[in-house]
Amino acid sequence: MVDDDNSSLSADEVRRLESIRDNIEELLHMIAGIRRDPNAVALASARFGIMRMTQLYGRAYTMDFAKRCVENIDIAQQFSSD
Repeated sequence: MVDDDNSSLSADEVRRLESIRDNIEELLHMIAGIRRDPNAVALASARFGIMRMTQLYGRAYTMDFAKRCVENIDIAQQFSSD
């Protein structure tokens, strides 16, 4: 299973994974601008990610991951409105 707290990952591995995440987010922003359809890009990337994660980690983990992502954006929005 996936290690959510990163305790078993080396600092180099954490940096590598964060770099991949950041690069993919930059690419998605770029494609959303080029295509002028950020909603379609968001839906397509979410579909790809959810389907792949379900294959790799199973339904329960994927649903929990998606829930945590939504909770994180809720927290970020609360901070930005304060």
